[in-house]
Amino acid sequence: MQQKSLKKNAIFNFIKSFMNIVFPIISFPYASRILLPEGIGKVNFANSIIEYFTMIAVLGVNTYAAREASKIRDDKEKLSKFTKEILLFNFISTAIAYILFIFCLFFLEKFSDYKILLIVCSTKILFFTLGTNWLFTAKEEFGYITLRHTAFQVISLILLFSFVHTADDYLIYAGIGIFSNVGANIFNFIYARKFVNLRQKSTIELKKHAKPIFTFFGVSFAGKINSVLDKTMLGFLAGNACVGFYSAAIKINEMIIELITSTVSSFMPRTSYLLEQNDYEEYSQLVSKVLKITCFFSFPATAGLFVLSRQLILLFSGEKYLPALGTMQLLTLMIISQTLNSFLNNLIITPQRKEKFLLYAQITALILNMTLNYFFISKWGVFGAGLATLIVETTLPMVKLIPSWKYINNKKNFISLMKSLLGTLVMLLIISKLSVYISNFFLCTIVITIVGTIIYALIELLLRNEPAFFVLKMLKIKA
Repeated sequence: MQQKSLKKNAIFNFIKSFMNIVFPIISFPYASRILLPEGIGKVNFANSIIEYFTMIAVLGVNTYAAREASKIRDDKEKLSKFTKEILLFNFISTAIAYILFIFCLFFLEKFSDYKILLIVCSTKILFFTLGTNWLFTAKEEFGYITLRHTAFQVISLILLFSFVHTADDYLIYAGIGIFSNVGANIFNFIYARKFVNLRQKSTIELKKHAKPIFTFFGVSFAGKINSVLDKTMLGFLAGNACVGFYSAAIKINEMIIELITSTVSSFMPRTSYLLEQNDYEEYSQLVSKVLKITCFFSFPATAGLFVLSRQLILLFSGEKYLPALGTMQLLTLMIISQTLNSFLNNLIITPQRKEKFLLYAQITALILNMTLNYFFISKWGVFGAGLATLIVETTLPMVKLIPSWKYINNKKNFISLMKSLLGTLVMLLIISKLSVYISNFFLCTIVITIVGTIIYALIELLLRNEPAFFVLKMLKIKA
C-alpha cells in the first residue's frame, strides 16, 4: 500500500477538529441562551450517564483494533478476517450494554426524571458500534473521515436553528448533538467495502483478541469515567445548574484540547506500522517531531485562553455563566497536561504495547479523581470539580513519563520546549496588558487572538524553533 502523507493526515485531522470547534462556537452560544443552565445541565448530565454504557459497548476495541489493523492493512484477506472478528465482539458487547442500560433505566430512581432524555441519548451506543472508525484510522483515511464528519456538522447546525427555539426543546438539542457527532457512522459500513470483504469465508477467532481488548477496555473505561466523572458527581451532589456552569467553564478548553490531540492521534497508525517494520530510526524521529509540535501549540493556547476566559464566557454563554470564570481560568492549565497525555498514549505507550502500564495509571487516576471530587465538590462546588480535574489530569501524564522518558529525553527536544515556553511567556505578558484597554469582549477576543498569534509566531521564528518552520512548510510558505 502506498503510504499516506503524514502532512495531509495531520491537516485533515486538524480540519476535522477545527470543525468540532466551529460547530460549538456557533451552536453552544445559541443553545446555552435558549436552554439556560438548567437545560444545558440536563443534556450534559444525561450524556455523561450514557458515556458509561457506550464504554461497555465499545470495550477497548477502537485503540486495539486501530493498532492491530494498521499492521495488516496491506493484506485485504487478513484485514477482512480481523474486521469480522472485531465487529462480532462489538455486537456482543453492545447487546450487554443495552441490557444493563434498560435495567438501570427502570430500577434507578435518579434516572426516572431523565427517562426520555436518556433513551434519546442512548442511540449513541449503537452508532458507535456501527462506526468502525478504527478501520479508517488504520488505513489512514483521514480525508474521508473529515469530509463525512464536516457534512454532518453542517446539517446539524441547520437542524439546530430550525427546531430548537425554547427551553423545552432540550430533547431535540440532545438528538441533534448525537446526530452531529456519530450519525455519520452508519455510512461507514458502505464505504468499508472498499477495504474489506465481510462475506469472505474465514474461521472466527475471538479468544485471541479477548485479553488485549479487555485491557484496553479497562484503560478506556477508567479514562472515560475520569472525563465525565466531574459532571456526573456535580449532577448528583450540586444540581443541574452547577453542571451547566461547569460545562461553560470547560467547553472551550475541551475544544482546543481536541484540536491539538486529534492531530497527535493521527500519527498513531504510522508509529505502530513503523515498529512492526522494525524501522526504529524513523519512529524516533517522528516521536521527537510530534512532541515539539504538541508543546509548540499547547503552551500558547493555554496562555491565550487564560487571558480571554472572561471574554469567551460572555461571548459563548452569556453573563449568567460568569460564576464559572474562576473554574475556566483554572482549567486552562489542563490543555498542556492533556495534550502531553495524548502524545504519550498515542506515540509511545500504545504502539510499544505497554497497555498494562496504561491500565494501572488510569485506575490510579480514577480512584484519585473520585476521592478529590467527593471532597472538593462538597466544599467548593463547581470550582472544586475543576480543581480535582486539574490535579488528576496533571498527575496522569507525569506518571506516564516513567516508561516514556527514554524516547523523548534528548537535548534537541528540551531546547525546542524551552523556546516554545519563552515565546509563550513573552506573548502572555503583552496580551495581558493589552486586554485591559479593550472593553468590548468580542473585539478583545479578536484583537488578542490575532496579536498573540503574530507575537508568538515572530518570536519562535526569531528563535529558530523547529516546529515553527514545520508549520510554515505545511502551509507551503518559504521561510
